[in-house]
This record gives sequence, structure tokens and C-alpha cells, in this order.
Amino acid sequence: MFNFSYKFNYFLFVLAACISVLAASIFSNFIEVSSKNYLKSALHEAGYSWVKINADGLLLFLHGDAPSDFERIEAVKFGRSMVTGQRLIDNISHLESSNNKTGEINLKILKSIGKVFFIGSFPKGFDSFDFEEMLKTKSPKSEEYHIIVDQTDMASTLNWELITSYALSLVDVIKLGKIETDGKQLFVEGIASGNRNHEKLKEYIKSRAPPNLPVEISFYQPRELISPFTFQIEIKNGLLQYSDCVVADEESKYRIAKIAEKLSAKAAQECLVGLGEPSPQWAEALEKAFTILPQLMNAKVVFDNLNISVILDHSFPKKEYSEILNSLSNTFPPEFVLSVVKLSNDGGSDLSSNRVVATLSPEGLLKIVGPIGEELDKELVSNFAKVRFGSENASISLYKVGSLPDDWGFRIIAGLEGLRELKNGIVNVTPNLVEIRGKTYKKFSSAKITKVIGDKIGYDQRLSLSVDYIDMPKPVDDSLTSYQCLNKIEETLRVRKIKFEPGSDRVDLAGHETLDDIAKILLNCGDIRLEIGGHTDSQGREQMNLNLSQSRANSVLFELQRRRVLTKNIIAKGYGESQPIASNDTEQGREINRRIEFTPFDKSMGTTVSSEDDIRN
Repeated sequence: MFNFSYKFNYFLFVLAACISVLAASIFSNFIEVSSKNYLKSALHEAGYSWVKINADGLLLFLHGDAPSDFERIEAVKFGRSMVTGQRLIDNISHLESSNNKTGEINLKILKSIGKVFFIGSFPKGFDSFDFEEMLKTKSPKSEEYHIIVDQTDMASTLNWELITSYALSLVDVIKLGKIETDGKQLFVEGIASGNRNHEKLKEYIKSRAPPNLPVEISFYQPRELISPFTFQIEIKNGLLQYSDCVVADEESKYRIAKIAEKLSAKAAQECLVGLGEPSPQWAEALEKAFTILPQLMNAKVVFDNLNISVILDHSFPKKEYSEILNSLSNTFPPEFVLSVVKLSNDGGSDLSSNRVVATLSPEGLLKIVGPIGEELDKELVSNFAKVRFGSENASISLYKVGSLPDDWGFRIIAGLEGLRELKNGIVNVTPNLVEIRGKTYKKFSSAKITKVIGDKIGYDQRLSLSVDYIDMPKPVDDSLTSYQCLNKIEETLRVRKIKFEPGSDRVDLAGHETLDDIAKILLNCGDIRLEIGGHTDSQGREQMNLNLSQSRANSVLFELQRRRVLTKNIIAKGYGESQPIASNDTEQGREINRRIEFTPFDKSMGTTVSSEDDIRN
């Protein structure tokens, strides 16, 4: 009863901490970066190097100018063969229209979370003021609007105003996605807002369309974000069984079912389909697990995101251990991290083990491998480790077995609490002993660990400590002066500009990489006072260029905030076409004039800021 009370109280504490951390971040940044880079590489190899990719949460937006509409369609089809279709939004245009001097009539409405982008070229007689007036009455007021429109010399063959009004009335129908029309047909694509019946909603939308306007609608069903992606398969007495299976799409689910059927493997339950796949090669790795197990006797393979634990029975021949380790290391895709564990001989034929090992590297990376008895204990230990050491730093491979002590999960948590006092070290948890070894910068760590373990599992439990005290290294001062900071930013921008999607304030893929480097510089710049200046070429109307430059400067400021740069002393200002640094008569000159500049804040207010060299002289 005493242990149960402690366990329950600790459970409440861990649960509260986990909720706050997990609500803040569910490795969305990892999904964005890995998905974007993987798709970019795949498209490039397939010959679609003109496609640009932006990520917004779990959605991937395709941009760029296709050589033809056929090429655009083929690129989108290829992209959806590589990434779940629900995550891919087609914003590609094609050169046939962009090279047309008079332009083509079109309206594209892109809806993200909390933002709506209106991009288009309107027919003669319908200008941006007409559009903004219509927008006030036809579209919901809770969204943040970004309007980038121009006017063509073409007359509309249909009632453009009626079609535009209809398109705006559909903005609140989609939660994420796109509405597009050229005046001849209309496309709606994305995730429907609310829990609506998709078929009935499609019928309702089409029934309200203007006469003779073809409407094509594609609604996707949002999927649950799952973390972590897991899979467990074992062979026991010649029989294969798998469980805890999570996959990214129905195709992967079908692949696993087919190979399981081929090998007569039994499923404890169906694979769960969700978002958050840690690798594009996830399904391939699971298939590999099926193929290696028949070569072993009484073994288990456990997946936890990119971590794979292969657990061999204690009876596995020692002379074959190194051979199987070398063989398995070349089996799985390279981004997966493989651990091979041979269980101790506990006198039984079960795959259970009596030891959990947790290692903490000097870089703060935690790895836990070992058995767990209950699903609740597994969840408690995993969440506690992620809260204490950071979700991005914790690699956890816990596999379920029977015949473990009732307080097993609590003993592991107590050991991890002790390990947290060290700079780096190792914890061995067994039913009769908690062993902690390592190095620390903190004096009296041994006494503190002893108290932590005693308070958690009782002072009558066996505890073995071997802790070495080492001197704290002197901190390295990476801070930069204002002058050094500006020089580094200017050097970065000389090599790579911050570029945007055509006619948009969305930073393109290369621009995000440049901002990553600038953010790293600014994190060492202290309270520097800066202005982010947005500049355009002279093409288009002056007011439109001014608005676009301000929007782009604001976008850069927002992206720096996303990268955790303190921006209280940084302002964004758009100058439009008013400050050219090259001729606008050539494409090369216009490209130079389209730029983002970082200048000292005081200088932007009309005050000259002297360099440090000037001050010394």
C-alpha cells in the first residue's frame, strides 16, 4: 500500500509535467524538416528540379513554375506517391501562363491556420478595391488576410464578380487548403472545417455554384498525429506475432498485412494509421524486421521512432553474436539506430530480462533499453524521460514482458532521477539493485542521489554509487559586438539572399536556410537594435510594391521569432521600389533590387552609427 501510494502520487506529477511539455511540442519541427528535405531530393532526382517546397506544420506546399500544365500534374502525382496525399497542397503555376504578356485571369485562395492568402490577376474592370469591398461582406472576420493581386488587360468571358463572390463564400468551408478559379472552372482542395459529412458538403457546395461553372472538390480526412511511431514483432517457438504497429497510410498498412500473410505472422491488432512518420522508409524498415526474424530463434524486434532494439534470447550462441550484429547493421535504412541486446539467463524460456540500462552522454542524449511489465509503466517512464531530459534527447526502447516486480517502472524512474544529477553516466536497474555510475560537476551529488533514490523507493533498497567529481569547464564567450554581428549578417547575405515565392511574402526553401544561419548569428548578438528593410524592383504598381515589401519584412521578423531570436529591438519596414541599388531596366538589376537588408536601428532613423574601427581611430 505504501509503494502504491508513492507510485500514484508520482504518476500524477509525471502526468502533469508531460501534458505541459507534450502540448507545447510534438516534434513538429522534425516532421517539417525531414519531410521537406526528403520530398525535395526525390523530386529533384525525378527531374522536377523546378519544384519548390514550403512546409507549414504537417502540410507541404508545392510552388514553382512548371514548363507545362502536364508537367505540373505529373509532378504533383509523383509528390503524392512519395508523401501522404492529405499533406500535399498544389500551388504550382506553369510558364505558359506566366510568360503571357497580358497575363491570365485567375484567383487563388490559400488557407493556412489563422491566415488566408488571396493571390490573383483580375479581369479588366475589376480591381483590388472591388475585391476588398467584396471580401468585407463575404469572408469570415477571424482570419488574418494577405492580398497580392494585379489586373490584366483581358475581359472576363463569364460573370467574374459572381464567381469571385462564390469562391469567397467557400473560405469558411475549408480548414486548410486551396480554392482556385480561372473564371471557367473552380477547384476546392484541402481539409474540411468541422466534422462534416464530405459527400453531403460537396453536394451543397456544387448546388450553390453559378450556372455552367464546373466545380471539382477534393476533401481529405485529417489523421491523428501519433508520437512515437512504434512496432513490435517477435518469434517464439517458430511462430511470428506482431503488435503496437503504427503506419503513415493505408498503402503501408496493406504492405505490412501482405508480408505478414506471406510469412504466416499473426497480428495482435490491426496497424494504426496516423501522421508523424519519422522516416519515409518506415514501412520498408518494418518489412525488413519480418525478413530477419525467421533466421533467429526466440527473438524480438522493437521499434520506437528511429530506434530499433533487437532482443536475442539468452540461449543465442555466443560465437554467433558478432556475426549477427554485423549482419543486422546493414539490414535497416541508415537513419535508423540499431541496438542488439542478449538477455541474461533467468532460468526460464521466456524472453523476459531483469535489467534496464539507461545511458546519458556528455551531450545530454539519453538512451534507455530494457523490459517493462505494464503499458502504464512504459508510458510513465517514457514521458518522465522526455520531460526530464527533453523529447528530442530521449531514445527509449522498452519492450513488454511478464514476471517483473510491481514497482518496476517506479524503480526505473528513481534511477533516472538520480542520473539527472550527473553530467554523463549509466544506470542499471534490477529487481534487487539500482546501480549508478558517472561524472558530475556538482559537489555532494552522491549524497543527493542517495536521498533521491531513498525518498522514491525506500532507504532499505540496495544502491550502488560510483560518482566522480570533475571541474566545470570555463564557459566560452561567443557573444558578438553590434559591429561584428552586422558584418556576419552582411557576409551571409552576400553569399545567399533571402528569397521569397514569386509575388508572395512566403520565404522559399533556400531563404529558410539563410534565415537559419542569420538566427544563429543573432542569438549571440545581445540586445542589438536592428531594422529589417524590405525592398522590391519597380515592376507593378508602387503601392502594391510597398505593401509587398512591408509584408516580406514582417515575414522575416516572424521567421526570426520562430527561431527563438529575441526581437524586441528589431523592427520591420517596407520601402517598396523607393531605394534601388541597381538599374531596374535589366532583369539582373531587378533581381539585385529585390532584397532584404539588416541595418542598425538608429541609422534607419537618420542617425549615423560609427563602426568600431572609426571609434578606435
